[in-house]
Amino acid sequence: MRFVIGSIIALWTVFIVYQSIVPVKAEIIEAPIVVELFTSQSCSSCPPADKILGQLSKNKNVIALSCHVTYWNYLHWKDTLSTEECTNRQRDYARTLQKRGPYTPQMLINGTHDVVGNRSGEINRLINKVQKKEAVAPIGLQLNGEELLIHFPDTQSETLKLPLFIYGDQHTQSIPSGENRGRTVSYTNPVSEVRSLGLWDGRQQTITVPTTDKAHGYAILAQEKNGYGKVIAAGKLEL
Repeated sequence: MRFVIGSIIALWTVFIVYQSIVPVKAEIIEAPIVVELFTSQSCSSCPPADKILGQLSKNKNVIALSCHVTYWNYLHWKDTLSTEECTNRQRDYARTLQKRGPYTPQMLINGTHDVVGNRSGEINRLINKVQKKEAVAPIGLQLNGEELLIHFPDTQSETLKLPLFIYGDQHTQSIPSGENRGRTVSYTNPVSEVRSLGLWDGRQQTITVPTTDKAHGYAILAQEKNGYGKVIAAGKLEL
């Protein structure tokens, strides 16, 4: 009996180890569309935009990212999801796209199309337009134990910047003070970290990066203009 139990435990241990090292099948989104929403829990115009992003995230082609900025945190409420990385990213976009400055709610589609984030009709028209006329190459993401494998396609592009987004699960927040006092709002794919993976020369290759226990998902963009311009390739992996 002891031998049988010991054998079962040994086989189960081997099975667990085997399962942990077999990579998850690569997730590839054909014709991806990247939607970045710059938002804040202290912005009274943002909840409709947050809801729109949640709806867009249900589209299998859309990579939806909620970037919470810090510059509204003085309005009697500190956004629980806000990061300086998102604030700096939006400011760099404003400089690159020659905008007067950052604002919320702002949506950026494929790194170049700027639209007020609560204008659903205009957003849908833009997404339909880019889906037909602007092809973004798919990047495959794959989980292999504690490593994230990123499979880049072969493109004809020049050197591109690679921001990697780490985002969380849907977050519901009750807001007791500030402009949204008394509201409870849900946020989709809130970005917690943006890592720079350096540059990519547009040729087919696979790289590995370490994962984090805090991630609900990962998104990778290959962008012009030092990471704040047109998206040439993109991919995501939800865990």
